[in-house]
Amino acid sequence: MRVQAADATPVDHTPRPAPGVWIAAAAEIAVALGVATLMLKSGDTGSAAEHDMPGMTGMPPSPSPQFGWQPSLLIVAGCTAAVLIWWLATRARVPAILAAAGLAFLGTSQTVRVMALQSHLVAMAALEALLVAVPLLLIAALRRVQPTAGSGRSRPWTAGVIIAVVLNSGLLMALHLPAVHSHGADLDMVPLRLALLAVAIGLSYWAAIIVTAGRVPPALRRGALILGQEVAAILGLAALLRPSRHLHHINPLGLSPTMDQRLGGVLMLVTCAAVTLPLAKRLEQPKAAQQLRTERNVH
Repeated sequence: MRVQAADATPVDHTPRPAPGVWIAAAAEIAVALGVATLMLKSGDTGSAAEHDMPGMTGMPPSPSPQFGWQPSLLIVAGCTAAVLIWWLATRARVPAILAAAGLAFLGTSQTVRVMALQSHLVAMAALEALLVAVPLLLIAALRRVQPTAGSGRSRPWTAGVIIAVVLNSGLLMALHLPAVHSHGADLDMVPLRLALLAVAIGLSYWAAIIVTAGRVPPALRRGALILGQEVAAILGLAALLRPSRHLHHINPLGLSPTMDQRLGGVLMLVTCAAVTLPLAKRLEQPKAAQQLRTERNVH
């Protein structure tokens, strides 16, 4: 027997994770935080020993690196900020493409790639721009038709989602390994190929979540989003709570190594929250709508 929707008792259709999801997430956070702390802490011993070596006291500090802030770079940064505001206000394709191009130009510029080796904050800002902002803007600009959401399963698409999550999480963890920081000390700037790799992996990861509706089960898409962003959030939390001492060179922003790392960790946490919460809500909407239609048919 059907009743009119207006006469039906309102039901709260806000999706709520099952208790098992909360338990699994808590266990994963505990394990990931422990691993991230060990990863960062393992680089402390060598750096601390270098500072405590006899004969080191009184040595003049290394000269602060010189950076060429070309007027063209500042102009691009200002224009990119204006275009981002334009896109936030209109969600149009043209500002999305222009903003993505501006962020890609800034993130791959020589000045930023040099500073990224000296500042964790600058490195994280460049990483979030290339791995998150640029891919999301490009997908928003190029995606034309949203496939009908469903619970269909395609093995190739499912495998693609899993691979994309592994690549995204693997890149984030690899960039935070002490051995990578030690190797970076021998470089003049972050390699351009690494910056381009971040964009490619970011595109594959976010596309696997956003454009696979109807081809991949919604639960897998939500899981890919949560897992990938949880790794980033845990690394950011580790940098905030347990900053390492392996960054002992002169900071180009005039910050102490501890403050620089903590600000970089805060940036990662804020970015994860700003991106994950709205997107997770969007992924839950088709499920809530389907539940509403089912309940109306039953009544």
